This record gives sequence, C-alpha cells and structure tokens, in this order.
Amino acid sequence: MNPHHDDAVDSLEFGHPVAATVLGVVNPPPDAAAATRLPWRGLLLLRASAVLLPLGALVAISFSTMATVEQAARGRVERVAEMLHEHALRAFDAQELTIAAIVHHMRGLAWQDVPADVGVYGFLRALDAVNLNSGGLALVAPGGLMVMSSAQPFGAPPRDVAHRDYVAAQRAGSPIPETVFIGQVVRASDRGMPLFPVVRARPRADGLSDGGTILATLWPGNFQTFYRSILESPEDQVTLFRLDGAVLAAVPEPAEPVGAALPRSAGGMLRALRRGPLEVLQGPSPFDGVPRMTAIRRLARHDVGIAYGLSQQALFRDWRRRMLGPLTGATLSMVVLLAAIWQAERSMRSRSLAEARARGAERQATLGLLAGGLAHDFGNITQSVTAAARLLQRHAEDAARVRQVADLLQSHATRATALSRRLLDTTRRSDPLALESAGAVDITTSLRELTGLLDATLGAGTRVRCDVPPGLRSAPGLDRAELETALINLAANARDAMPQGGEVWITAQRFQVPPRPAGAPSLTPGSYLRITVRDSGQGMSAEALARLGEPFFTTKPPGRGTGLGLAMVAAFLRRADGALLADSRPGQGTAVHMLLPAG
Repeated sequence: MNPHHDDAVDSLEFGHPVAATVLGVVNPPPDAAAATRLPWRGLLLLRASAVLLPLGALVAISFSTMATVEQAARGRVERVAEMLHEHALRAFDAQELTIAAIVHHMRGLAWQDVPADVGVYGFLRALDAVNLNSGGLALVAPGGLMVMSSAQPFGAPPRDVAHRDYVAAQRAGSPIPETVFIGQVVRASDRGMPLFPVVRARPRADGLSDGGTILATLWPGNFQTFYRSILESPEDQVTLFRLDGAVLAAVPEPAEPVGAALPRSAGGMLRALRRGPLEVLQGPSPFDGVPRMTAIRRLARHDVGIAYGLSQQALFRDWRRRMLGPLTGATLSMVVLLAAIWQAERSMRSRSLAEARARGAERQATLGLLAGGLAHDFGNITQSVTAAARLLQRHAEDAARVRQVADLLQSHATRATALSRRLLDTTRRSDPLALESAGAVDITTSLRELTGLLDATLGAGTRVRCDVPPGLRSAPGLDRAELETALINLAANARDAMPQGGEVWITAQRFQVPPRPAGAPSLTPGSYLRITVRDSGQGMSAEALARLGEPFFTTKPPGRGTGLGLAMVAAFLRRADGALLADSRPGQGTAVHMLLPAG
C-alpha cells in the first residue's frame, strides 16, 4: 500500500519495549544463566505502567463522572421543582375558582341571612365534595364569626375566628388583592387534623372588601402524600412554605405542623426569593442544614415558595453505580497487561535459553525467528489493551466514551487471539480458518465505531474520516473481528504513508460485480460491498503494486515491517469469498479496496 509500512497491527501509535529489547540482542551470551537475565529495570517500569496508567485514568474518570452526575442531578432537581411548582399552583388555582363560585352564588345575600340559607349550605357541601384536596369551605362574617362551614352541620352555632391571621388581613373597605391570601397551618376544631386556609375577601358593590371572607382549606397531608411519591431517595426533602417562613407542608414532616417555620438561617434565602428566581443551591440545605442539591421556586402570583432537595447520598450512590464500568475496565486492563508482561517474561526466558544453545548461522536464524514470534505474540496481546488504556486517559471527561472503550477491551483481547491464529495461517499457508460468526455484520455501525477509535489512536497529525451510507450489511458468515483487524492494518499503513500527516478516508458502498471482472476474475458475480481506505501519501510503484498481499514482502527499511499485514488482509478476504484491489501512483496516494459479499 505504501513504501514504508504494510503491517499495521504492531504500529497503532504505541511501541513494545519488551519486544524491542529482544530484537536488540545480536550476540547472545554464551551461558544459559546469563541468557536468562532480563532487563529488570524495563520490566519494573512496564509493571508500574500496567498499574499506574489504568489507575490514573480511573482517577480522572472519577472526577469527570462526578461532574456528569452533578450536572444530570441538577437537571433532575430543576425538573422536579418545576413539577412541584405546577402541582401547588393547580391546587391554589382550584381553590380560587371555588371561592369565585361561592362569591357569585352569594351575590345580593346579606351576611345576617347567611346562617339560615340552606341553599348556600348545600352549595358549599357540593363544592367541597368535588374538590378532593379540599379540607372544607367556610364563610366568615365581618367581625370574625364563622357563620357557616361545610364541615359542620347546618345551623351549627357560629365560632369566633377573629384571632386568625387570614381574618385580620381582610379589613372592611380595603381594596381586595388580586390573589388569594394563604394562611398559616391550623388544626381543624372538628377533626383535629392540620390544614391551611386559602382566603379571599367578599366584595361590596364598589369592589372593596365588606369585611367578610370566603374560606377554602387544603390538607397538608394530601401534599405530603404526593411529595413522598416523587422522592428519589428517603433522604430527599420537599417543603411548601410562605415567604414569611411559615411551613405549609413538608417531607420529612415537622414534629408539630401547627406553627412550623423555617430556621432563621433561611432568612437570606427568603429575601433573595422575593427579589427573583434562585439558582440551584448545593451544600447545606437552608431548610435543615443537611447537604443537598436544592432547587427553589416561587409560586406565580403568590407569596409562597416550593423547594426540592436531592440528598448528596443519592448523588454518591449514582456516582458509585456509574463508576462500576470504568473500575471494571481499569481492573481488566491491569490484569491483562500484567498477564501479558508475565507471558513476555516467560517467553523471553525460554527464547533466550534456546538462543544460548544455538550454533553459528543456525543460532542467528533461530534468534530472528524467536524475536519475530515474540514481537507478534506480545504485540498482538498488548496492542489493543494499551491503546484502550490511553483512550481512557485521553477521554476521561467523556463518560459515554469511557464506557464504550471499557466494553471494547474484551473484544480487543479476542481480536488479538484471532489475529495470532490468522498470522499462523498466513505464514504456514494452512487451510482456511472457520469463521467465528455465522451472522451478518452491520457494516455501517462497525465502520463508524472503528473510525472513532482510529481517529483517536493513529496520532495527532492524522485524522480518520468516514463516509458510509446507512443500512449496509454483509452476507452471513463474516467475522467482524477479522474485518476490523484488516481495516486497522490498512488505516495504519495509510498513516505511515503520510509522514507529514493528513486525512485517511474510509468509505463503503454497494458494488455490482459482473462476470469475470478485470482484476478479480475469480469473484462470483453478484452484489458486493466495496470498503475503501484512501490516503494522500507517497503512493506505490507499479512493481510494489503487483506484489500487493504477498507474504513477507515489504517496501519498508529493515526492522520497520514484516510484510505480513497486507498478507493477512488478503487471506481474510479469500476466506470471506472477497478480493483485495488497489489503485496507486507514486506521489498521488493509495486507495485499497476490500470487496466483500453484501447481505
């Protein structure tokens, strides 16, 4: 594909210190004991890197995850506070409509005639019955006598409620406010249950207050039942309160709801809420001092606020749940890397002992074979895991990216094993391997996901772009791991063909193969997928293009390539009933095409 590199599996940005050490041994020591002495400083550095690199990525991910958890929690808290605001507003609006209906029904009726009017009593009872949140309806005449109540029998004696705050707020001859008055929580005299009033003055003909009031009440318990149903955790808090600090309903419930009030420390919050909207608060709650993320809303047209506080413990539990994936990925990375290092040490010792016993030219040939085998064995095992660990560190702030890379760790290890088998198949010219998967591959998804991985790992100067239409699928029987390994080979070759950097394009489209096509006469006619990896690099000569896919052929300098990368791609395509084609001219880049049967 290019004049510098055609084996991309061992060049995905990261080197292999252990393999390089073995390759550097030109004259082995004459005794077996000396041959088994390993470069302990390099191995110690490798072991430390295998632990510290995943741990460092895990720490970065933990901070990023907590920021993500807090951002998501902030959005949830604001949405719940808005829902609570609408719930309370609907309850108050319903009571306002009820009061307006009572005012209209009593038009022209004198207060002294109200206690004996059975029609008014029946109307109150009917309205009370249809309002599920209502704690009762009552009429308070000028002077503070409650002359009628839907909760009392008809004709019950009047009760003096002149001491209540809602009576004092409705003075005869004063203008009637546009909004209802919300009174403090009191205990119902008939049932002993706490309730709070929603009150409006009865208007005179001139629109001013006649001194009497129309009273509707709400049960705090109904609000608290709803509040418990929307809590994320038992430690959360919901408070409905007046802007003077009186608590109307709360979860957890106050020990004594009558006279319950916010602590003095909430005074600053109440003053700020009167001035305008508040941002979400994080830290000690102004309501009880417990660490929470709290959203506070003021009810439109009312001197009432509603607050929802999400417990910090809930945030920590969410963070801990989200960290299970990165923690598993980091642990798996450490285990795989340490196992690979252990395997490398073991392989180095065995190969060094064999090398010490070799003689003359046979000894040098054996060394080359062992070094090449080790380079591929160890490189194929650690390649994808090392790249994924680097991605965990680079993209620690992207939680979704981290989870994607963690999920790919196991598939990368499986791909390395399959790659070793395919390497043996290529070098030994054995029978074709059986495909691991019998299902069709979603080519569109596979290429787009792989493009993201390659773009992050091929190096800062190389950008990988993808142009793939939706809905492309292969014929059944294609192994996705083999396909992606082949693409990694081609993309890395394209990268090395552009030493000054550039763009690598991966494209795919349907392609109809006619009978006995030029360049691939053995292909069966039919529908194929043409997957192309294109670069703008140095290109290939006609002589190099003619030997494309030939095992052990490479145009790279000695030590830079083995000549097996494109050979493995060609072997994969032969097993998949496809073909490998290429277009290239010196100085004009290279386009390598993989033809695969389409589904």
